[in-house]
Amino acid sequence: MSDDHPKDSGAKYHIEILGYCPICERSARFVSNNIWLRGALTCLTCENGSVPRERALAHVLNRVAPDWRKLRIHESSPATRGISAKLRRECAGYTGSHFFPDSPMGEQVGGYRNENLEAQTFEDGIFDIVVTLDVFEHVFQPGAMIKEIHRTLKPGGIYLCTFPIRAGQVESHKPRARLRPDGSVEHLEKPEYHGNPINEEGALVTWDYGYTIHQMLSYWADFDVEILRFSKQSIGVLGEYTDVVLCTKRWSESVLKHA
Repeated sequence: MSDDHPKDSGAKYHIEILGYCPICERSARFVSNNIWLRGALTCLTCENGSVPRERALAHVLNRVAPDWRKLRIHESSPATRGISAKLRRECAGYTGSHFFPDSPMGEQVGGYRNENLEAQTFEDGIFDIVVTLDVFEHVFQPGAMIKEIHRTLKPGGIYLCTFPIRAGQVESHKPRARLRPDGSVEHLEKPEYHGNPINEEGALVTWDYGYTIHQMLSYWADFDVEILRFSKQSIGVLGEYTDVVLCTKRWSESVLKHA
């Protein structure tokens, strides 16, 4: 999601918090001059900074997979800051990917693997962890994306992600845009764009997600799903949309019988 909030009034605002950053793993100072804390409450000691959703994901990652540096991780659409920079720097089994539609899938482009999340070229069951930060609301076929992530994970592997979950929306997902058969985009709502690390024009928001999205995630693929929500000043996680979604690929009965 964009680091700019449409409701930002431009009024003067300043906050400083002393705490501990789960990304740079040291005492830190979190500072914001914008009331939209989700995109502006920055850790001053992280590489290129970090914002709350990145620290929330790092906090969960450190808790559920403390040995992540030794594992195989795929991150789609990584930024050049915060947890993305840390994963790339410290995990030997890290693969970062972006979607370059005009280049062959599966090849390297600008230091990243070219992958369409809805139709990936990775082999089955090769990753321990898949990570996406604010990517899920920009795909046209979320069910296909979830099935592909599930396919590429090992049994027991986890998918960690962030995306805005709208508290006032009961429906699991409502479309904002869709692709026509000719590949053009049909807008169903007023177009909304969020920041895109590889395209200055931004990324179109294609879906709004609501309270019951956890049920759809488990329906689309054989995942156990948890949604963790934070207001945790000690690690600089404040503001709206601090949810971290944790999806765990279930072990099949055949695997359990022979474990």
